[in-house]
Amino acid sequence: MLAWSGEVASSRDSTQMTAFEEVGEALLTRVIDDFVERMVGDVMIGFFFRNVDHARLKRREYELAARHLGADVPYSGRPLDVAHAPHPIQGGQFMRRLQLLKKSMDSHGLPERARAILVAETERLRPLVTRDAGSDCDAEGAGRKVSEHFASLRKDKA
Repeated sequence: MLAWSGEVASSRDSTQMTAFEEVGEALLTRVIDDFVERMVGDVMIGFFFRNVDHARLKRREYELAARHLGADVPYSGRPLDVAHAPHPIQGGQFMRRLQLLKKSMDSHGLPERARAILVAETERLRPLVTRDAGSDCDAEGAGRKVSEHFASLRKDKA
């Protein structure tokens, strides 16, 4: 299984700017803040975030994005596969998240280089978020998975 330890490979020499340096902290923060607001308010995936601290989610998303762009920013969240394992995330929902990220990057004029990196890294990390290889949503299957998920949570509390 693909593992993500938070390490990002560097393909630059010491004279070349990182994509993070090109973008800057302020712009990346605006993009991530907008992105998280889009996710939590989205009718297709927002329910995943109803019990999530949005400020914390913004910090984790920023840490990941900054690292992907070459910043020396530590990722302080749980491993992605562990964090997402309990959730019945489908391929279509994963792709919806990617579309919302693209909209946020477009809205704030993120440079193409940074945009390409963030899209590629999102796609690379997909196996850690969902085992569903497709891009469709199966409403019946999703309902069953959500019911099973919440039933297991109730059992854990009992």
